[in-house]
Amino acid sequence: MDAKQKKFLWISIGLSLAVLLIVILLTFNEETIVAIQQLNPLYLLLAFMVHMLAMGFWATRIVVMCRSLGYKVPFFHSLNMVCAGQLIAAITPSQIGGEPVRIHELYKANVPVADATAVVLIERLLEAVLMVLGVMFAMGMFSFVYNNGEIPEGLIIAAWCGTAFFTGLLIILVAIMRKPELIKKLALKIGGLFMKKMNPEKVEKITGQILDGVDQFYNTFRLFAGKAKWGLFIGFILTFCLWACEYSVASIILMGLGYPPNVLLSIIFQLIIAVIMMLPLTPGAAGIAELAYAGFYSLIIPSSVVGLFVVLLRMILYYSNILIGFIASFLIVKREAANKKVISDDA
Repeated sequence: MDAKQKKFLWISIGLSLAVLLIVILLTFNEETIVAIQQLNPLYLLLAFMVHMLAMGFWATRIVVMCRSLGYKVPFFHSLNMVCAGQLIAAITPSQIGGEPVRIHELYKANVPVADATAVVLIERLLEAVLMVLGVMFAMGMFSFVYNNGEIPEGLIIAAWCGTAFFTGLLIILVAIMRKPELIKKLALKIGGLFMKKMNPEKVEKITGQILDGVDQFYNTFRLFAGKAKWGLFIGFILTFCLWACEYSVASIILMGLGYPPNVLLSIIFQLIIAVIMMLPLTPGAAGIAELAYAGFYSLIIPSSVVGLFVVLLRMILYYSNILIGFIASFLIVKREAANKKVISDDA
């Protein structure tokens, strides 16, 4: 981790802790102490295990999608890259920093860069499709459940605007991906920004590599639409399982605090929060996530418990990712230092 990444890490953790402290101070009273005393730690353990199960589904998705393209990526290598990516995602706006880590680690597992990039981007595309469908459902349910004026109209309008924005991005992405020549022009323009001071021979070489990479990238997409479509189908199912686990964590913590799980409403809240967290406002959406969770869940649990609930939820979904990410990143650095190769499961 370089100096800039360390800076963003401390900013992210600092913002998160500051907002958590504010939420705790605003909601703490005698009932909070009682809630802490009655907290069932077994539910916290279960919540963490479900969170790790989600990581397992994610790793399996990568293995399956790569296998559909003819590449054998070991499961534990895939799991380690997913965990390592969580550290970078925790310090980057919109939590998108984990993609380069996964592409690099897939390359280390003998997956060509273009194919590795396609797998990672299609992962995001599957999540985007599921998110759009989920948010549309959530918005309808949210408006139906709270159509009696309990929720400020402006909040509902803002959520719809976020959904429209995300849906628009998805449509633009799909439209662009259907035009390889446009992608090549964009790639060359971006590459040109970094090649201004290079000699003509090197520029020509890099330009050729960019064009070849884009061609290979689209060949991979065509495979997913053809003989590898079974990988795409199973990948979508695993994406659903992944997010079903992640969105169950909040309900498990609610039960640990002695409250009903409110599964449906909790999922609706988290889908809306997920859209909010995609806005590139702070590293890892730190601060934004805490405020959003506190605001939405204050609708279904007493204010005295909201702060404690948000702390427990972020411990599992955010701080544990940082710790696990550090461990996974250390294993990658250790492997690289020893110059070890990634060995296939079938080797």
